[in-house]
Amino acid sequence: MNTSIFSMNHMAKPELNYKHLHYFWTVAKEGGIARAAERLGLSPQTISGQLGKLEREMGRALFRPAGRRLELTEAGREALRYADEIFLLGEQLQEFLANPQLVQASRLTVGIADSVPKLVAYKLLAPVLQASPSVRLVCHEGEFEELISALSRHKLDVVLSDRDLGQGGQRRLVGRRVASWPIGIYANRTLLARQLEAERGVVPQRAPMLLPSKRSFLRSRLDAWLDAQGLNPVVVGEFDDSALLTTFGGNGVGYFPAATMLAETLARQYDAELVVVLPELHEDYYAISTPSRLPSPHITALLRAAEVA
Repeated sequence: MNTSIFSMNHMAKPELNYKHLHYFWTVAKEGGIARAAERLGLSPQTISGQLGKLEREMGRALFRPAGRRLELTEAGREALRYADEIFLLGEQLQEFLANPQLVQASRLTVGIADSVPKLVAYKLLAPVLQASPSVRLVCHEGEFEELISALSRHKLDVVLSDRDLGQGGQRRLVGRRVASWPIGIYANRTLLARQLEAERGVVPQRAPMLLPSKRSFLRSRLDAWLDAQGLNPVVVGEFDDSALLTTFGGNGVGYFPAATMLAETLARQYDAELVVVLPELHEDYYAISTPSRLPSPHITALLRAAEVA
């Protein structure tokens, strides 16, 4: 049976020698013992001997010869994945302890999927700032897959997204739904005044429409709703960035979708009116973290303040 390289016989469990693990990690990164020895300021014989001890402790070969280089075995690749996480956390700990400002004000590093509207991200994170005024919030925006990869490497504390991990989600990650709001169709009041045939609560035929791009999960559901209503709008814009879509829509370029939770904000910022609510369509938002991060008081505050439908 194939088990993790760190699974030991229950009769003998030697402690992992982190110095040996660091030598292994450096050799794997440098691609050979000679270059690793030069980087570490040690002799190649020392590095080779310590690697041999680590392999004997693990009961697995971690490298195999490949010409003048060494290449990782399957067990070595798994060991490297663990070592990457171990030494990354060590570097973050050193940075944290060396920075007195970070010690005094705890930090929450959040990855925000680029499909999440900026106003929604603010609504979700504002309670964290209110609950912990001393928290230092660090936000990074990016594509879902990139953020999940960074989260799995402990570069992020939590990822906010409009999609869950799904059945094929990465192991050792946990997704929690933190909000679910109906979708509405909005329009700037100047645009509504120009749409003379428009009735209150109705999107007129051939109305100018702004939509998320086709790679958005919401787009297919909006297209289905428009078809079910027999509407044939003029699509004047498609956007990957929901904030850009809202900006164009709020300035009267076309009707546009957004969560009903944003009605007051959009009315105040753009003089946009909620034309119709689509109760059958919801936008769900998720907080994805590692189990070890879930006890964080900041993530706990986010989960407690969430409006879960």
